[in-house]
Amino acid sequence: MTKEELRQEMKARLNAMPLEERLRVTQRILQQARSFLLTVNVQMAAFYMPLPDEVDIVPLIRWWQQRGLPIALPRTLPQEKRLEFRCVSRLEMDLQPGAFGILEPKRSCPLVLPEELDLLVVPGRAFDECGNRLGRGLGYYDRFLKLLPPRTLKIALAFECQIVQRIPTKPNDVPMDVVITEQRILFRPR
Repeated sequence: MTKEELRQEMKARLNAMPLEERLRVTQRILQQARSFLLTVNVQMAAFYMPLPDEVDIVPLIRWWQQRGLPIALPRTLPQEKRLEFRCVSRLEMDLQPGAFGILEPKRSCPLVLPEELDLLVVPGRAFDECGNRLGRGLGYYDRFLKLLPPRTLKIALAFECQIVQRIPTKPNDVPMDVVITEQRILFRPR
């Protein structure tokens, strides 16, 4: 299956998931994620604002902030075809619609450099058991992931139906260290 065929397959799988099941499964994924995050030593974590067909991680962001820990969120720079991350204190006040209609930090929020991130939660269309990731095809996260120091923990939250046997990869693709679904926590083979 090509990457584009796989994207279409994932879109169909996610669209077929009933809303009640999506909500129930999301709660289980968030529970697994919170349990896992309590085991890691992280100061600066970066998250993303989810699209409607992604795991709703906003409750996880709020939980992280309630623990008194800082968060960064991505800001899209379409002219440069890249992401930058900015520190966000108040979700309601610090965000505005961005280039693709996704809420993102205002320019006034403090810039967070890639080397300052201890953990990055990464969105994706599909993942395999080795942590390989298939994005939406624009390459924003692929370019940003290459800037991270090796110590930065890369995590994805996904529905089990987004796990596939194999994702076509290139040598410079950056895999996730951990993929958390409602059924399991997958660690990238070392």
